[in-house]
Amino acid sequence: MRVFLFLGVTLLLTLALADHEGDYHDKDDHNDNKDDHHKKGDHHGKEHHHQHNESMPCHKIAQYNSKFSFDLYRQVALEHPSENIVFSPVSVSTALAFLSLGAKARTHSQIIEGIGFNTSEILEQEIHEGFHHLLVLLNDVNRELQLSGGNALFISQEHKILQTFLDEAKKLYHSEAFSTDFKNNEEAKNQINSYVEKNTHGKIAELLDSVDKDTIFVLINYIYFKAKWENPFEKEHTEEGDFHINENKTVKVPFMRRTGFYKAAITDEATVVSIPYKGDAGALLILPEMGKLSEMEQNLNTISIYKFKNSLRRRFVNLHFPKFSITGTVNLKEILSKMGVVDVFLDNADLSGITGGANVKISKAVHKAVLNVNEYGTEATGITALEAVPMMLPTQVKYDRPFIFTLYDLKAKSVLFIGRVLNPQQ
Repeated sequence: MRVFLFLGVTLLLTLALADHEGDYHDKDDHNDNKDDHHKKGDHHGKEHHHQHNESMPCHKIAQYNSKFSFDLYRQVALEHPSENIVFSPVSVSTALAFLSLGAKARTHSQIIEGIGFNTSEILEQEIHEGFHHLLVLLNDVNRELQLSGGNALFISQEHKILQTFLDEAKKLYHSEAFSTDFKNNEEAKNQINSYVEKNTHGKIAELLDSVDKDTIFVLINYIYFKAKWENPFEKEHTEEGDFHINENKTVKVPFMRRTGFYKAAITDEATVVSIPYKGDAGALLILPEMGKLSEMEQNLNTISIYKFKNSLRRRFVNLHFPKFSITGTVNLKEILSKMGVVDVFLDNADLSGITGGANVKISKAVHKAVLNVNEYGTEATGITALEAVPMMLPTQVKYDRPFIFTLYDLKAKSVLFIGRVLNPQQ
């Protein structure tokens, strides 16, 4: 039996580090920010007036998405021990949940379980409703940050996709669908790359270097994040310093510097700082002791993150943080296969809910993300936030060795991006 190629592309996109303090589990972090800017958009749209209600559909899947985020991170970290890492776990899980609409039998159960869901605890309908609502929050234009996400199907002119799948894809995952001539490889590649470039605001211009002429469809999932720090770093205070890649290698990098109040924890394991973005998002920065990064990565999970969050206290901090830009590409076929999502990549894959026949498998699954971190975000501003400072010496915190970061959405209680910086110059 001929196996047509399905090219599954998970596109994870672009971030320019900005600001907002908080925790995707911990309300105390969120409530410590008294500026209430998050309330501005609450009256817009029928799905926004219960934004802090624990029964929101996206909150029902939040704990599963968090677990998947750290499971995936540990596996990626093992596969890439000497590289910077950045990816969007929520983009990966959204794409796979979307794909599960057309999967059957063992292929279906492997996908659902592979992204961390237990259907004895949560109904599959609730899973899809949760992702639907998550996409609504990601595309809320009334937030103080730029955050958007979506899905697109590029469908071969030569093959038929079941209308029931297309209808569900549009209804639950806001998916666009485009007719594509995969026989014309160059035209198909350009069509897909142009779509990606447009929806990532030019940050990812060439996701695909080629497409196969036998492709039935390409699935694209994207997420774009751009925000500003709640309290920006002053550009004139940025100065060059040493970043210690390991005990024997040091590189010069620009360090941003700011003295002010942050939620921070200094433990025997690591130094942790939470930095807020405008618009109900935040960054959690974990700085392990030198030589302890790998050990910490393999113990990273929702419990360890919760312990770090629980240790955070409001402190007066002199924070030094490197200015950097990193790009990450993850071979999801390789990674997910090791996490139990196996059949969808094999000849016995059952994606008959998409084409009507069990003759389709995923031939390729790629995830690409870009992260830019600077003093303000990607848009400079002349406004400086002022705060009263105590008559005491600040705690010195300098991210001058490899560290782990998570960027999260407080409203959705989801990890948007996660990664590690081994070398800010790479």
